[in-house]
Amino acid sequence: MPTVLTESVTKPVSNSVVAARPWVVPILQCRECGKGLKLAQAASPKQPDHTQDLQCTACAYSVPVVRGIPRFVRTDDYVSSFSFEWTRFSTTQLDSARGWTQSEERFQESFDFPLSELKDKWILDVGCGMGRFAEIAAKHGAHVVGIDLSYAVEVASTNLARWPNAQVIQGDARRLPFFPESFDIIYSLGVLHHTPDPRGAFEGLLPFLKPGGKISITLYSKYNRVYVASTNAWRRLTTRLPNKAVYGLSHLSIPLYHLYRIPVLGFLGKAFWPICMHPDPEWRLLDTFDCYSPKYQNFYDHPEVYRWFREAGLQDIAVLEPAISYIGRKA
Repeated sequence: MPTVLTESVTKPVSNSVVAARPWVVPILQCRECGKGLKLAQAASPKQPDHTQDLQCTACAYSVPVVRGIPRFVRTDDYVSSFSFEWTRFSTTQLDSARGWTQSEERFQESFDFPLSELKDKWILDVGCGMGRFAEIAAKHGAHVVGIDLSYAVEVASTNLARWPNAQVIQGDARRLPFFPESFDIIYSLGVLHHTPDPRGAFEGLLPFLKPGGKISITLYSKYNRVYVASTNAWRRLTTRLPNKAVYGLSHLSIPLYHLYRIPVLGFLGKAFWPICMHPDPEWRLLDTFDCYSPKYQNFYDHPEVYRWFREAGLQDIAVLEPAISYIGRKA
């Protein structure tokens, strides 16, 4: 069940952002009349952390800014599992917290140019989660806007608080609150396959890309048919269970990792109940939960996603790693 935005959804933390970044306001668009928005102090806040509003310059439309996060939605809709996931695993994949570069290395795989070229670019991170990749973009000097439908935005805002060039927004990727052609780069890595209509969500991002800008996405691969069939079979059960129950079951991945490394036995085990095989136990638990808890989960092959890019008129289309990853340039 979706959760509704209230003060008690998550607790504010001491180092979270308490005001929206002013630089993001000029690209925000009223979803009622299409005009611009402006920041204003909340006249009578209903929540202690609701200190600002984004108000339309032409109509009565307004958006609350709670704990520094503009809230263009009132609930986390179909992604409540991700609200749970990223609150629990708030720094598991965060390079700065773990003292490694795994996320930066993964991020670089999604671009056909060095990350140093991100400097001063306007970037949209679609499905930012807890800010794993937005942190990398901010570190390389981009103006990065992370948007997520889930309450992961609370964690992301905390994780990105030290970066004045990063802003987190709670909103729906299917109805983005930006003016057209606002971004030099849009990326969505491992997110669109969790939406009800992944291709429609992808095509809906393109109007917000500047001419000559690039879009990069990663989707789950359908090539391992045993994995796809097995996870889909289990998900008929797990997607009906409470998040806490799936989280509890996912702990089995920690000891099973060692069993699954045994030849033959491991092959049979992974065919019966696939788990993440990352060597870090916390990461393994996270990715196993991530597999079995989301409401929507889709798999693709290269020809299908290539057609998305080609039929959208994108140019310089390139195949990247991992899974089904593509990047293209807007004409």
